[in-house]
Amino acid sequence: MQDIFHDCYRILVQGIEIDCFLGVYEREQARRRPVVIEVELYVPHAAKISRRDTLSETVNYERVVEAVERIVADRRFKLVETLCAELADDIARLPGLRALKVSVTKPQPLPRARAVRVEVWRHP
Repeated sequence: MQDIFHDCYRILVQGIEIDCFLGVYEREQARRRPVVIEVELYVPHAAKISRRDTLSETVNYERVVEAVERIVADRRFKLVETLCAELADDIARLPGLRALKVSVTKPQPLPRARAVRVEVWRHP
């Protein structure tokens, strides 16, 4: 693991399933389709976190799900890359992060492809 993460713990927010408008073709923009979003949060570990055991001492992953819902709610995206980058940019604003990775999986984008997945890293 890289030095940037040597004193971090990782929070995984897995399997956020949400319907959104995503695709470059009219047929894809005609209705919402499911995507699956995963977020990895790298938070500097401090001894006081385990002793105090309070939410204010870490990153609230409920805010991650709220960001996903807010961004996807009223927007239409053509590219998985755009959706992934916008999610990463927004989530990177959460205080206390060393780094994060967002991935968006679009199920069954083509008849012979089970899924496409895009991943984006940010180091706020």
